[in-house]
Amino acid sequence: MPNLRELKKHLHSIEMTGQLAGAMKTVAAAKYSRINAILSNYSRYAKHCVEIRERFGDALSHAYPCVNSDAPRGIVVLGSNRGLCGGYNIELLNFSDAVLSESPRPWKLFAVGKRVSVRFHDNGIPVERDFELPDVIRYEDCSSLLSYLLDFYRQGEISTVEIIHQKFVNMLTQTPVISSLLPLTAAGKEEIPDDILYVPDRETVLFSAAEVCVNASMYMYLLESAAGAQAATLMAMRSAFDNAEQTAAELESAISRKRQSNVTASVIETSGGFFEA
Repeated sequence: MPNLRELKKHLHSIEMTGQLAGAMKTVAAAKYSRINAILSNYSRYAKHCVEIRERFGDALSHAYPCVNSDAPRGIVVLGSNRGLCGGYNIELLNFSDAVLSESPRPWKLFAVGKRVSVRFHDNGIPVERDFELPDVIRYEDCSSLLSYLLDFYRQGEISTVEIIHQKFVNMLTQTPVISSLLPLTAAGKEEIPDDILYVPDRETVLFSAAEVCVNASMYMYLLESAAGAQAATLMAMRSAFDNAEQTAAELESAISRKRQSNVTASVIETSGGFFEA
């Protein structure tokens, strides 16, 4: 049975862990609040972009044609920069491993997030390029990443741009999925009448619409991934903080009992010695 000194040392360690978990919980809550606000506002805009894709149908696909259909698939994995977020990265990476191992075609891999990059490099999985984006993702960060991917796609080095990410459902649920970004496809096949007036011209309008849709989709994937990472971190740190508080309370109770037991034993010894004298 641990003595009083060991119990106090363990209590101090638990209290330090609880303070750290509490600080990380506060930071994750602030980041999640910011990302969720952006996601809530931007999702309405992204929904309209989806409607544009459905309205134009296959007409948008000509803006981003596949240059080399025999080229490897381009697969982008969106993870987090930090650990301590429960099973967020583990589930994502297990899903990624399954996609890569079952792919019928060669692929080129792009890793977004420090934890994802480290895992792939440690396992000897070739990565074309690593990206590390801020926890609170900005539209400018999305543009720089997408520009790099588009260069690969337009040069024919990859035939697709596919995104593996955690789809944000709510704070407790994130589901790993793979989404196709390029080439552009649409569920709707509606034909656009030829008598529509395009200003300045049809090609410019269609390309602008396609560009808007691609950017909106990519930014939504990044926002969902970032929101999921911060939500998972918040829940993990909240659980760790609560467990630390509960353990600290149990240790304080054990220390009190131990201290009382030592005092009682000391009194008994003192009383025994007095009567013997």
